Amino acid sequence: MMKVLIALIPLLAVCAGQLNTLTNSQELDPAGNFRLNWEVIPETGDIVLEIQAKTAGWVSLEIVTDDGKYADVIFGGYNDEFNFGYVEDWSLEWAAPAHLLPIPDASKDIVLQSATYVDSTTTLRVKRSLNTGDYYDVPIHSGQMPMGWSYSTTDAYDSVHAAAGFVYITFY
Repeated sequence: MMKVLIALIPLLAVCAGQLNTLTNSQELDPAGNFRLNWEVIPETGDIVLEIQAKTAGWVSLEIVTDDGKYADVIFGGYNDEFNFGYVEDWSLEWAAPAHLLPIPDASKDIVLQSATYVDSTTTLRVKRSLNTGDYYDVPIHSGQMPMGWSYSTTDAYDSVHAAAGFVYITFY
């Protein structure tokens, strides 16, 4: 048994080290306060998304359908008062003229990999499938996709965002 564990250590080290640095990056906020880094993990059907925002509060990323009517919401952050990271999987449907509030997705398809608050920056790293198969999740596809982003100065779920925007990102 010990030989098997010793043989697995190098493999685990390689796997763990593969995504220390994500090779794709885009600044979403023109003011430079919200960056998205990502990496599609080859041959797995998964993607790692990392949000870096200059805030002590929550961050959110909305993966929007091409028609702009629906969004898969990643909401999370790092609560520096209690020292823990958190993430929520929500969905949002826009109804003219205003949008509805996000609702929790019963199928939690987002895995929190890490959350930190260092040097006035909240970093949230999550993993999910490119296509979860869940009705409430928006598949991430190659090419240009609409994305929403926002952040708050506090971790309170009901706090109003300090900044928000909408951009297009080209995946893979």
